[in-house]
Amino acid sequence: MSSAMTAALRLRQTAVNIGRMQTIRRSCRNNNNTITKTWSFIPANKNTKNWIRAQHTAAMRPQTESTATMTSKKCFSTTPKTEQMEIDHFRSIPWVAKHLSQPHVIINQSDTRRPKPGHGDTLISQTLNSQDAISAYITIVQQPVEQELITEILSFLTLGQQLNGWPGVCHGGIVMTILDEVQGQLFAQNKRQKKMKDIPLMTAYLNTKFSKPVRTPCSIMVRARITKVEGRKHWTEAAILLEDEQGKEVELARCDSLFVMLRSNL
Repeated sequence: MSSAMTAALRLRQTAVNIGRMQTIRRSCRNNNNTITKTWSFIPANKNTKNWIRAQHTAAMRPQTESTATMTSKKCFSTTPKTEQMEIDHFRSIPWVAKHLSQPHVIINQSDTRRPKPGHGDTLISQTLNSQDAISAYITIVQQPVEQELITEILSFLTLGQQLNGWPGVCHGGIVMTILDEVQGQLFAQNKRQKKMKDIPLMTAYLNTKFSKPVRTPCSIMVRARITKVEGRKHWTEAAILLEDEQGKEVELARCDSLFVMLRSNL
């Protein structure tokens, strides 16, 4: 065979080797010491062994920060709004401001905006506490009278588009969560004023009626009342409201509920 033909055959073989794809099975240990196996397609040439060695080295290199940790840092604010910041936000909304300026009212950042020991209240204080979820949340009560149970409160919440089900509409499950949450503030306010035992109450039922969509983004008012008390049973009702241009309240959703006080703390 002539040298020209030999050179041509070698050139053809090189082209075949470069173009051919070879299946490689890789096994490596992750940070949890678990063996993972994957299949990859890589070029079959003289650099294959070096490529495989580099992939094993990268996979076995310890990670400095987990993906979950990085995600939580993005979702949860390290500097949550203070009580005064949330109150100032609602004072800038005219139809809300008139409620806040009523005489003899106490205005508080809602109790569940502050996380509790043992990861208590994390849903409202962390998970939904963001600019595009529930960016502000306060509760107001009339100046309590001695020896009387606080039976009515108003809460104001600003909702963002991360709460959507349909585009521009708050998810129905979140609407129910808000109704349940604000009714819980009835008991938190009474406990704050030492008018109830500091024992948890749990939702026994929550019968909800949806009248109109809760559009997002928006600020809403939630009125909650205690309607009846028998021993450990507390019946309540709540409604999500907006005010139209004429100052008339428009009801978006409402519920009737039963809360039962536990016999002791959890």
